Amino acid sequence: MREGKLLRSELIDLNGELFYVEKVGFKDWHISLHNFYLISDALCDGRKIVDQKWDYNDFCNITVCFDDHTFALLRQVECISLVRSYRAIPANEFDELARPLIQ
Repeated sequence: MREGKLLRSELIDLNGELFYVEKVGFKDWHISLHNFYLISDALCDGRKIVDQKWDYNDFCNITVCFDDHTFALLRQVECISLVRSYRAIPANEFDELARPLIQ
């Protein structure tokens, strides 16, 4: 993610499955909210979405599956966290597997 101040960036091996985790911070929640949509648009730009899942309680929580990888993006007040797989994983399965890496 190009937006925000980098707080975390690492590769995590979870039972043989590799994930990239990144977290960026912002000055306040308004800026974080605005950038959440900029980041999610940039990550999906021009790509065919195979599966996606939004959290309808707070529209700042999305999981998107493409044909070659899956990612989840979560806004946590003044921070935005990303977790990305290196293969396509269905959204529900991805959430169970990868979400604990960013919460």
